Amino acid sequence: MRIGVVAVLLLVVAVAALGWRFAAPVSSTSSNTVLVQETSPSLSISSAMISSTAVSSTAFNLAAALLAGAPSTLGSPNAPVTIVEFGDYQCPTCGEWYTTQEASIIQNLVNTGKAKLVWRDFDYYGADSISASEAAYAGGQQGKFWQFHDLLFQNQQTPNSGWASRQNMDKFAQELGLNITQFDLDFNSGKYDGLINSNHSLGVQAGVSETPTFFLIGPNGKVVTIAGAQPESVFEQAIAQLTSG
Repeated sequence: MRIGVVAVLLLVVAVAALGWRFAAPVSSTSSNTVLVQETSPSLSISSAMISSTAVSSTAFNLAAALLAGAPSTLGSPNAPVTIVEFGDYQCPTCGEWYTTQEASIIQNLVNTGKAKLVWRDFDYYGADSISASEAAYAGGQQGKFWQFHDLLFQNQQTPNSGWASRQNMDKFAQELGLNITQFDLDFNSGKYDGLINSNHSLGVQAGVSETPTFFLIGPNGKVVTIAGAQPESVFEQAIAQLTSG
C-alpha cells in the first residue's frame, strides 16, 4: 500500500513537471545573442524584452557567420549596424513586414547611414520559394537584386500556387528592363542552389524558428535577434542599444 502511494505521488510530480514544460514560454537566448520577443499588437513596444550581452568566444561565432561571404546588401558599407533578414518570399508575415515596415526602415535607418540591410534566404514553404530566390539572384547578376526582391513581395500570392513560375519571373525581369536571354541563363542554371541551401543552413544554426527573423550586428560584435514582423521602433531601440558603447 505504501509503495502504491509513493508511485502515485511520483506520477503526480512527473505530470506537473511535464505540464510546466509545455506551459512555459519558449524564449531561447544564446550567450552571444540578445532576444527581442515578439509582442502582441495590443502591447506597447516597451513590453519587448531587451537585454544586452557581448559575443562570447565560442566555436560558432554568430556575428562572423552572418557577415561571411558576399550576401546581398543595401546601404553604406560603413554603416555601424548590419541588419540581416532571414526570410521566405512566400512567407505572409515577411510580406506583411515588407509592406508595412521595410520602406520606413530603408528611409530612416539605411539611407541615413545608421544601418545596412542584408537578405538571406530561409526558404521552407516549397518550390515557389526556391524559384523566387533564384530569380532574385538572377536579377542581381544585372544589378537589380533589390528591385526584383521588391517585385516578389509586391506580387506575393498564395504559397505554391505557381505565382513564382518561370513565366512570371520572366515577366518581372522584363518589367525591370533586364536582358531576358541572360536572365534565363542565370535563372535556369541552378548555380544559386548552393547559396540558397547555405543560407538556410546558417539560419538553422543561428536558431531561426520563424520568418522573418532579423539579426542586428553592432560595431562591437554584439548581436540582437528580433523575431517576427516588428515595427521600426523596435529596430531603432536595438540600434541605439548596439551603438551606445
